[in-house]
This record gives sequence, structure tokens and C-alpha cells, in this order.
Amino acid sequence: MQIVDEQHGTRGFQTDVAMRDGVTLNTFVFLPADGGPRFPVIVHRTPYGITTPAGAAVTDPARGWVPSAAAPLYGPILRGWQAIVAHGYAVVYQDTRGRYASQGEDRVYADDAADGYDTLEWIAEQPWTNQRVGVSGSSAAATTALAAASTGHPSLRAFFAQVGASSIYDDVVYEGQAIELERLWLWVAKNIPGLSASHKHAAMRRAAATAARMAAARDSAGACYGRLEAAGHDTPPFIECPDWLRLPLTNHPDFAVWQPFLNEILTHPAPDAFRTAHDFRRTITIPGFHATTWYDIFLTSVLAAFQEIQARTGTQKLWIGPNAHHFIYRTNYWPRDPYFEWFGHYLKDEPSALIDEPAVFHSPRAWVEAEENYRPDDWRHTETWPPVGARTRRVFLTGDGRLGAAPAGDPRRYTYDPRQPNPTLGGRNMLIPAGQVDQRPAQALQNYGLMYTGEKLDRALTLAGAVRVTLHVSSDCPDTDFIAKLIEVTPDGRTLLLMDGVTRALYRESVLDPAQNHPQPLESGTVYPVTIDLADIHHTVRVGSRLQVDVVSSNFPRRARNTNSGHPVLADDSEADIRVAINTVYHAAGTPSFVEMTVLVE
Repeated sequence: MQIVDEQHGTRGFQTDVAMRDGVTLNTFVFLPADGGPRFPVIVHRTPYGITTPAGAAVTDPARGWVPSAAAPLYGPILRGWQAIVAHGYAVVYQDTRGRYASQGEDRVYADDAADGYDTLEWIAEQPWTNQRVGVSGSSAAATTALAAASTGHPSLRAFFAQVGASSIYDDVVYEGQAIELERLWLWVAKNIPGLSASHKHAAMRRAAATAARMAAARDSAGACYGRLEAAGHDTPPFIECPDWLRLPLTNHPDFAVWQPFLNEILTHPAPDAFRTAHDFRRTITIPGFHATTWYDIFLTSVLAAFQEIQARTGTQKLWIGPNAHHFIYRTNYWPRDPYFEWFGHYLKDEPSALIDEPAVFHSPRAWVEAEENYRPDDWRHTETWPPVGARTRRVFLTGDGRLGAAPAGDPRRYTYDPRQPNPTLGGRNMLIPAGQVDQRPAQALQNYGLMYTGEKLDRALTLAGAVRVTLHVSSDCPDTDFIAKLIEVTPDGRTLLLMDGVTRALYRESVLDPAQNHPQPLESGTVYPVTIDLADIHHTVRVGSRLQVDVVSSNFPRRARNTNSGHPVLADDSEADIRVAINTVYHAAGTPSFVEMTVLVE
């Protein structure tokens, strides 16, 4: 035990906590100077390092991570040990398995439920805990918090999780059964430096590599990351970058050497036991605070966690603000900071107005251009999501390229060549530009896809909930992707992306019923229904704007390119497997295509 904060007398120590398989995890404990001897505890488990800066003095609790004064709400470790201890809690930080100073191999959440439980069990045996524990975290650390919460440990009373996945594979990596690429590639490459010595040695054995080969792969992966990131500044972005276009996705010569679990991640194309094991929300029964943004890559997963757990417990809160993943770290995202209100109630029995407020608090603006000038003064309370008064409105895609009140018209066709994908321009991205971005540069490309445009609105239309597109389609290939975009065409001609979604045709049935997880190839000339979920939003389409629905087959690198091969494990396909598809959308009454929007009727 040492004094880690001379001014306040905070005590701290480092220890290696043993998991059930004997692997030890680097752990810091911080204790208040006064009170006790037993305290409520808040736990943070993160793959991003627990010291400042990450990777420095990795076993020194005096260097334990704290946010800067300029950005007090930043970071996967929420609020930092100094602020938490000042509120009378003990604090536990832990490097997750295979990261920084922890032993074992990093298997990207595969061990976080068991390791979370074992850590909670260790805490329960310590003389400084009063057996009232909360778990907390943001982004990846939110997922580890949810993993721990899923185990039902008796000491765990509440969690606070923001912008993180509750079922990472079903909701994010394989949304619509397509592969989400931008975050996966950039995140894996960026996090290689944080892999621990024990992980490195295990990876060396797996690859039969020398230390020199590992060093070269690390340097090459770093250079590759630089090129991937730089490609976002090209015109058009991404689609001519060899590093983004590389096939196959499996056995990446640099990434997979250091992170062999990447191949495991890429080879579960449909719902299965592996993916179900990472569905942490299905067993959570404790009170939980969920926070996200309308263009967070994890939006759908946060919403699903809130809705499913709330249905079981009635003890959940959900806050949704504007913009993308990282905006949540800015102080002006938050109408107020609810962190200590939440844990104060559930860990210390403190009265809190937060508990009696309606379950959902959200921004009616999904996107604001000038983040630095944003003020969260227009958020709305509602007991449910979508809010009371929301209704479903159906609009049909017609054969003349319009949006209408009834199905009509002949089929429309377009060519999809995986060698010439459409670039990702905005949307729910994490590490590439997100949000409401003008689609005209993509729409101008040859073989972009199909566009359906509505009439000018003579009154504002507020979207408040889920949007879903149902298509009747055919293809001359056994597999392809169908991607739908909901767009606002402004009076000045901009085509602003509001929402997008994808369904991989080979596994189209599993989107609606995960039990239908076997491949179902398309037969040329046969018409099939395909459902595409575009997630949720709160956005008002202005008077004079038009709605537009685009149907395309690539959105790259948000989605990995479907090669159209029909092979179940798309990630194994090479350039030789690429086929050019002619995809057809139908519009007649017997085979209608339409968009269903949740709209607010004031």
C-alpha cells in the first residue's frame, strides 16, 4: 500500500489477480483516505491501459489513469480514480487479458465474462469492500462491464455503460450478416502496441515466428494503419487504397500475426454459439445506465440492451445525444453528469432525482454541425423508446424512381462490381467520418445503384424510432449485399445521409430469425423478399426537403465488399472469387418494395 495522492491521502496498490485458469491480470486498487474500513467499489476493466500515458509504468498505481482537467469526461475509464475516490468509493482498475501488464492472450471479449466474474469474486474476499459493487466503462470498457454484469455475481448492484456493444458480433461486426470492416481493421491495427508480453509469446508460437518477424509485422501493421487512415482523405475516399481492398480478409500478413483471434472473428457469418456467447445483455438483471449517440457505431447494441433489460427489470436508463461515437466524451454532450447520481443511489442509498425521471432522455437533434457550440438544452424525456405518439408510415419505391403511396412500376436493375465499390460517406461509423454527409460524390459514380425520390415536404416530418426497408429483389449471383440509405435531399440540393443498413442475401432469413442460420443461395430469376434494418433516429426533415431512398450493394469500407461468390465464409474469398452481379429491385403490387419509418405524430 502506498500514498498515491499526497494532497488527499488516497491509498493505492498494485496486485496480480489470478483467474480460474491461473492467468493473472494487472490490477490497481485505490482507497479513500477517510472512512471505511469497507467501501462500495466501482470497477473498470479495459484493453486500453490503466496508466497515463498508456503503456508507461504499467504496474505503478501512482500513474493510474485520470482524465485531463480540459476533458474530464474523456476516456474508457469513466471519471478517473481521483474523482471516484473523492466520492467515497474504492476503485479497481484492471488491464484485460493479454493487454499491457496482464498475462494470457487477448481474445477480444471472449474471456471478459469469466474474467469479470473472477475479479468480482476476488474483490468480494477483500477487507476493503462492503460487497456493494458497480462496473463502469466506455466503448470497449463498456463491453467488458456488460460482460461482467452478465455473470450475475451477487455483489454486483449496478452498471454504467456508454457507447459500447452488448452483443458485439450480432449487432456490430455482423450487422445484417455483412462484415463491418472500418472499425475492425483500424481498431485491430491501432491496438497492437498494447498487446502484452505473454500475448506476444503466444502469437509467436502460433505463427512459428521469430522475434525479428514479430517486430517487422508490428512495424508493418503500424505503417498499414497509416495508409488506411490516409485513404480517407482521397477523392473519392477509400476505394482505390490497396490496403483497404486487400483480399482475403483472413490471414492478414501483419494484423493476424499479432492478433490471431482476428481470423476467429471473421469466420462466423451467421448466428451461432460463438456469437451467442458474446450476447451479454441476455442474462443481465441489475440496474443499468446506458448512454450513446445517434451516429455511434454501437447505437443499435445500446438500444437493444436497454430495451431487453428494461423489459425484464424496469430499472434501466437510456440517454441518447447527437453526433458520433466520440462526442460523448465532451462535456457539452451531457445535460448534466449523471454518473455519481446513479452509483450514489445504487451503491450508497443516496436519494437521487435521476431514479424517478422517465427512463429515456434524448436529443431531438441527431446531428449538429458545430460541436463546440452545441448546447444540450432541448433534450426530451419519454418513458419508452420509441416515444409515445410514434406511428409507422409506409412509403413505396416505384418503378419510375419515386417514392409513392402505392406499389407500381416495372423492375429496375443495376450492376454491382466489387472491384468498383461505393465509398462510405458518413453514417454510424467509429474511426472514419460519421454523420449526415452529402452522398452526391458517391451517387455520381458509375454503377452506384438506384435512387428513389419523394415530393417536397409541405410540412416537417419527424422521424422518431426505427426505420426498415423491405425489398423484393433478384440477382444473377448466388449472394450479394443489399444496402438501403435514407437520405434528406435539402432545398439547396445536398443529399444528406440520415441512416443506412445492410442485409447479406445469403443469410437474409437469419436477419429476422436467428435460428434460420443456414446459407440460402439466390437462384437467378427468382424473386426474394429482403428486410434491411436502418437502426433508429430522432430527426426532423425540414419543409421543402425531399426524402430519398437509395438501394446499392456496397458501402465501403463501412461494410466489407460482398464478392457475390455465394461462399458462406466471405472473409476467405480472394480476388479470384469476385463475380459481377446484376441486381434487380421489383415494385409491382405482388412484389412491393417499401420503407417503413417511425414518425412522431405530435
